[in-house]
Amino acid sequence: MTQNQLLMTIIIISSCFFIGSLIFQQGQYVLNGLFRGIFGMVVIGMANVIFAGFGILVPVGINVMNFAVAALLGIPGIVALYGIGFWQIFH
Repeated sequence: MTQNQLLMTIIIISSCFFIGSLIFQQGQYVLNGLFRGIFGMVVIGMANVIFAGFGILVPVGINVMNFAVAALLGIPGIVALYGIGFWQIFH
């Protein structure tokens, strides 16, 4: 094996490991987003039950858009959803 072939082999193997690590990290981001979205839907469901117990019906439901907000923004996004909901009720 010549020096150029050895260098190309090292570059190709290193590139494969680099691309593999990027793919693995992207999978972690997807799973993290799914867990955050599911957690957000649980929080929204519990908050709706608590508010309904006080007689307040807030128009924040469990749907795809709220799932996306909860997955991307987390707890501040859920608070913003309820802020918008209360604004709609009392405005």
